[in-house]
Amino acid sequence: MLEPRIKPLLSAISLLVFILTTPLLVWAEDFSTLITKRISHDGKTLDLSGLKIGKKGAKQLAKMESLSEITTLYLQGNNIRSGGMKALAKSPHLAGLKHLDLWGNLLGDLGLKAISDSPYLKQLESLKLWKNEISDDSIELMVVSKNFMNLKTLMLNDNLITPAGAEFLASANELPQLVTLNLFRNEIGDGGAQALANSQSFPKLESLYLGQNSITDQGAIALIESQYFPELKVLDLAMNLLGEATTLAAFKANRKGKVQIIYR
Repeated sequence: MLEPRIKPLLSAISLLVFILTTPLLVWAEDFSTLITKRISHDGKTLDLSGLKIGKKGAKQLAKMESLSEITTLYLQGNNIRSGGMKALAKSPHLAGLKHLDLWGNLLGDLGLKAISDSPYLKQLESLKLWKNEISDDSIELMVVSKNFMNLKTLMLNDNLITPAGAEFLASANELPQLVTLNLFRNEIGDGGAQALANSQSFPKLESLYLGQNSITDQGAIALIESQYFPELKVLDLAMNLLGEATTLAAFKANRKGKVQIIYR
């Protein structure tokens, strides 16, 4: 007969073994059932935010024919990494996607490359890629891809983009429909700011978010005075290295009322 103290210890060990051998997805039902529960009533939206499906889950997702009607896919915080993104990018069942949210998935440059090279992800209208360790290398590939001709919203905040990456974006010919560009908390500096200010690639851009990018008065004033954003309504330059010259330029621009300059 086991000692009274041994039984709790064995129970604890059994529980630990169960936890360690159970996938991160602590689901009572199988993956298909989970998808059914997470899909919208009209069958157009699938929200898997925060479920930590990982690369394995992304690969399962890519194989599901039932997703052929999906137009919006939320995958924030799932740690799918580049391997999972490669599987999704090769899935013909996701060819109808228009809105893809991939916040915080550690995709890296290989993940964005997979999206850029995908033979199926050609209808995207919004792509949210913040916190994915994306650098200039994959931006260079992105701006020559034909997959983003319909893109209206591009969120690249909290990544590793430098002036070179901003210059690649500024030279893009494949983003003609872009309305919102978010580069908050990167490192584009004055070089990147000036490249964007001189770019003629964004005739429909309405919102440009460049906060916390180590931009000084030089880059900020170039953006404020740029003649190449005819539709611009919001220019966010908050939390940069700005002085009185930017304050004055922003004050004058804000008085005209066409564009809202945020600089504090």
